[in-house]
Amino acid sequence: MVSNPQNLVLGRNTDIGAFSYIQAENGVIIHDNVKIGSHCSIYSTNTINGTEGSVEIMEGACIGSHSVILPNVRIGKNAKVRAHSIITRDVEDEITV
Repeated sequence: MVSNPQNLVLGRNTDIGAFSYIQAENGVIIHDNVKIGSHCSIYSTNTINGTEGSVEIMEGACIGSHSVILPNVRIGKNAKVRAHSIITRDVEDEITV
């Protein structure tokens, strides 16, 4: 499910698992060859603490199932986010968190 789909840029060969949610109010860019597991949430606005900002997931990144990506975050090229993670800040290229 995507809210504010007009603010979502989706690259080629991207795989988004079932039951995932993308809240793109402030922009979400997902580059080519990104893999997003099931039950993930990507937020460009966080109503709990009032943060907002775009989210960018670079080419080849993999996001494990049940992970949450909060606003104003960049996930680097070929980075890997383990399942059940909460990402609150940038993730470097080629790193696993």
